[in-house]
Amino acid sequence: MDTRSKAEELARRPYLIMTSVEETTDDQPIYFSRVLEMDGCFGQGATRDEAIADLQSAMVDFVESLLEDGLPVPEPTKVNSTLGTSNQGVFTFVAQGKRFQKQNENYQDDYVLLAQSS
Repeated sequence: MDTRSKAEELARRPYLIMTSVEETTDDQPIYFSRVLEMDGCFGQGATRDEAIADLQSAMVDFVESLLEDGLPVPEPTKVNSTLGTSNQGVFTFVAQGKRFQKQNENYQDDYVLLAQSS
């Protein structure tokens, strides 16, 4: 198996993903996502789904670079299944939030942890 394929396989493991919404310098909302087990691995997008998709691509690149450098790939955190599941096997936990308001629009800043299984 080549390094890229191995990285893609490892990146599909159920890592904890945290998303949040911030404001850009021109006061527009932007979503960020990061992997709690991979310091420095993050994604961003106009929506939470876009940020997570960007992160999933970044995870493959991140893991591939670890493999190429002979460094260990972090193991996913064990998630207590009592958090709940959906039919896609996704755990969601909302930890805190704050509201942004811009031009009569509300944006919820949620810190959401996701553990996704393939």
